[in-house]
Amino acid sequence: MNSFRSFGRCTRRLAALAVTVFSVGCAWHPPAQDFAVPPASIADTAARFSKPVAPFTEPDDDAFHAQPVEAELAAAAPGTILRYRPVSPEAYYFFGVNARAWQVAYATADGDGKPQVDIATILVPDDPQPRLLSYQVAYDALTRRCAPSYTMLSGSMVEHMLMDKALRRGWVVVIPDYEGPESQFLAGRNSGQGVLDAIRATQNFLPDNWVNTDTPVALWGYSGGAFASLWAAEIAADYAPTIPLVGVAAGGPPADLASSAEAVNGGVFAGMYFAAVVGLSRAYDSIDTEKLMNEDGREMLADVGESCIGQELAWVKDPVLSYAFDDMQDYTTVDNFLAVPAVQKVTAENRLGQQGFAAPLFYYQAFFDQVTPRRDAKTLAATYCAAGVPAVRFSYALGEHISATLTHASAAVDYLAGRFAGEPPPNECAELMQMLAAPD
Repeated sequence: MNSFRSFGRCTRRLAALAVTVFSVGCAWHPPAQDFAVPPASIADTAARFSKPVAPFTEPDDDAFHAQPVEAELAAAAPGTILRYRPVSPEAYYFFGVNARAWQVAYATADGDGKPQVDIATILVPDDPQPRLLSYQVAYDALTRRCAPSYTMLSGSMVEHMLMDKALRRGWVVVIPDYEGPESQFLAGRNSGQGVLDAIRATQNFLPDNWVNTDTPVALWGYSGGAFASLWAAEIAADYAPTIPLVGVAAGGPPADLASSAEAVNGGVFAGMYFAAVVGLSRAYDSIDTEKLMNEDGREMLADVGESCIGQELAWVKDPVLSYAFDDMQDYTTVDNFLAVPAVQKVTAENRLGQQGFAAPLFYYQAFFDQVTPRRDAKTLAATYCAAGVPAVRFSYALGEHISATLTHASAAVDYLAGRFAGEPPPNECAELMQMLAAPD
């Protein structure tokens, strides 16, 4: 067994000024002892934006994250705000975020259509422009302790420098907990709907001179955040056709989950594969881990189920560290886990590129990416061209999967700025089709 496995689970609680958290009207209201009476109308701007900063605790202990009874939640339209609170976000424990901030609990649904509540954090710069960016953090989590709504408050958010590039341009930024309350890591439709309904919630919440239903919207994310962004883009025409999506920037997404699993198994990033199994098994009962895993495998999944990838600042175990160089074969009762029909069906359902979308795309990929093979990236970019995405720009980034988070960040923001400005998007689809025909 890997020596990192002895790394114990740590907990960390942060105290803040005790003030009241407020609810906004819909079918369900939190308990009176936890939340005050909501203002008469969500449109009551003075009531909404003059409240003191709310306290926070870990999500499992925070009534703001509570899930209502499903029958009560079903009456709320997607994007309906159930409650909100002003918050004081922190970055890296030491530096504040230069923006006013609120969190909203909003109605959405998982991949099976089951109603649920997701949380989004809304950041508004000092001089907001009529631009809305939905930024999908690559939080890659199996526990809500790594959700952006918590790490933005605890000071352990590692992607703040990327959001700050947007805030400095005056864009309003919404950061959804798109994995949902069960932390369904890499469950595509669940993630995409969580993103789109967070955009709807932001449209419902902010004053019209900041954001309204006509405000242009862009999506941006890297790795797991790119996966959620692209799923949102792919389903937007059917699920949320009124959202005015003008551009998407996506870096290093796992284009084909089965291919990525094969690429990382037995290597440094093997823990990503194991984390994906946990996340997808939460979304799909058809993945029967009790039968497919041996005793060591069941122990491994239970351990991974309390972990997050790349969230060491949150004091949570990282499966990439704990299970580096492990092989899935050592944990299963079958010869090839990816060949199990139920697993094949799930990975096929979550493969990116099954439909196009109406917004231009900037797709960037690390040349030496260890998670998504170059061939998969080129194939996905060309597939989007063939599926009707109006313009695709594809760029290789220097470095490997982690370093490429930063190397193309400025280019991604510049690309989205051009889309917000209404400039003609660069289109490399002809070159992409030629590149696809060339050897790696």
